[in-house]
Amino acid sequence: MNKLLILFVGIGVWIFSTLPVSADAGLQQLIDRTPINGELELEGRMYEGNITITKPIRIIGKKGTTIRGDGTGNVILIKASDVTLKNLNIEHGSLDRSSDEEYSGVRSMGDNNQFIKLVIHDVYHGLYINSSKHNLVDHVKVTGQGTGKLGSQGNGIQLVRTANNVIENCNISNTRDGIYVEYADNNKISNNLVSETRYGLHYMYSNNNEFYRNHFNKNTGGAAIMHSQGITLKENQFSFNQGSRSFGLIIQTSSSNTVLDNEFYLNQRGIYLEQSTQNRIEGNKFFHNDIGIELWTTSTSQVFTKNHFKKNIANVLTIGPESYNQWNQNGMGNYWGTDLPVFDLDQDQIGDSPVEYRSSLYKLVEENELAYLFLKSPAIKIHEKINEVLSTQKVMVKDEYPLVSEKEPAQIPWLPLAVLAAASMAGWMLTKKRRSRLS
Repeated sequence: MNKLLILFVGIGVWIFSTLPVSADAGLQQLIDRTPINGELELEGRMYEGNITITKPIRIIGKKGTTIRGDGTGNVILIKASDVTLKNLNIEHGSLDRSSDEEYSGVRSMGDNNQFIKLVIHDVYHGLYINSSKHNLVDHVKVTGQGTGKLGSQGNGIQLVRTANNVIENCNISNTRDGIYVEYADNNKISNNLVSETRYGLHYMYSNNNEFYRNHFNKNTGGAAIMHSQGITLKENQFSFNQGSRSFGLIIQTSSSNTVLDNEFYLNQRGIYLEQSTQNRIEGNKFFHNDIGIELWTTSTSQVFTKNHFKKNIANVLTIGPESYNQWNQNGMGNYWGTDLPVFDLDQDQIGDSPVEYRSSLYKLVEENELAYLFLKSPAIKIHEKINEVLSTQKVMVKDEYPLVSEKEPAQIPWLPLAVLAAASMAGWMLTKKRRSRLS
């Protein structure tokens, strides 16, 4: 009898979950009628928010499906785990900052939720994941109101007090911060494009995150690592981050982070380090930046190795009193391009003697922030050349083992060799002449 009852109940649930929903029913009603772990397929039309999801459910939209909020709260509020949202346009959430809650297009407070192929705009925060773990965010596009309204809008994707999430293949633009991470550990963020924001990525008090192959373009700051440790940034691209005191990457009050094989080009500053220790900067390319690396001497015990510097106005500026940082490891220094002559007579791709990178710009930057605005001026080159002639430049970097790129053969000290050869020839001729007289 019990088996028959279970069978009939199961058949009833299956029939109910597969019945077509009424087009006249509101979206909240459709959600409430869908059974636990059921799937709700929405037509390609406009549905009214705001809605609340309190059970595991899959909501899948056909092409053109839009959920539009009433402008007074979260468009979608999720209070359950194992929820999937897919193929949805989400818009018109509250922009009110005076409320106790910062509203979002989607606010999620459950574990194992999935957000796939969503387009979110006209909201405060785009997607807000709070106090949860093991969520997936894939192919989500968030568009804010524009850089002129940074103070009145939120972030594209915000993670707070959460862990073990994956964020990938997203496109975020014109928000305050692109991806904001606070008290959130062990997240993986990869293959995202963030542009025209304040900070493309902003870490606060978040540890052991992995950050791969992201692109940060035309932001005030590409990525900001603050009060965090154990973060790996690998194969990312930071470009065209320009503005008042802009940067590709800032590491501030943070330690034991790894910056590996990234590209920094056409930024005001490639990397800016302040009050940070024991970070590893390896294999990065710094091309055509105003300043490749700006290193305040409140930051110590960094390791810089196998980085490439080429055609920056200043490769490295060290600002403040003396501090200890390491510009090589295991006999491997950095590539300095044509900016510093590196002699490699034994052709082992390591310079035969240490090189020093000198500059006088550190004093201008230290004394007046407006100096950043004039780094591209021809007057800066004249200033550097005059101080070079007067020998008033300061050593920014001493690289004990400068590297020679295989694409840029080591310079041969032809002039010293020519002088040595001439001197040897003159000595040989003089000796020969004396011998001929004696004979």
